[in-house]
Amino acid sequence: MALIGHWVRSLIIIVLLGNLADFVLPKGDLKKYAGLVVGLVLLLAMVSPVWSLIHQVGKSPQSNAWIGAGTGQNLSSLVHAEQIDQAEAMVLSYKNVQACTISADTQGGYSAVVRVSGTTNTATLRQYIEDALAVTTGETPKVHLIVQSDQPKHSITRYRVEP
Repeated sequence: MALIGHWVRSLIIIVLLGNLADFVLPKGDLKKYAGLVVGLVLLLAMVSPVWSLIHQVGKSPQSNAWIGAGTGQNLSSLVHAEQIDQAEAMVLSYKNVQACTISADTQGGYSAVVRVSGTTNTATLRQYIEDALAVTTGETPKVHLIVQSDQPKHSITRYRVEP
């Protein structure tokens, strides 16, 4: 907050000095150039905190922790998690799907746990999930699907469909 207060005071002082220069200088070319210089100084003063922030973010240890120390591994995992989230959102648009959780497994494929209401063709649902992952990740994945039904006769049963 102190930095914002200092920044606002600097802007006010620049504006006041610019108005004073505008008032004191005689009409003519000198007044036009003074107005131009004051405007440029004001613009520089407005942009300088953003410029400082950009340079600080690039040098801070927190930014290295977020994007990885030059490797981009953390950023890649963040992008991959977002791709899986997008695929889950696409699967939620499938008929009778109430919930969907997709996770990467150790064999390079994906596991999907899907809760459905009513009956659903599991082969078609698995293909839909594979297509959603193909769109979001750019891969052609294999999906291990577990379907949970909320119907009373299927409330305990879990279906596992593997490729």
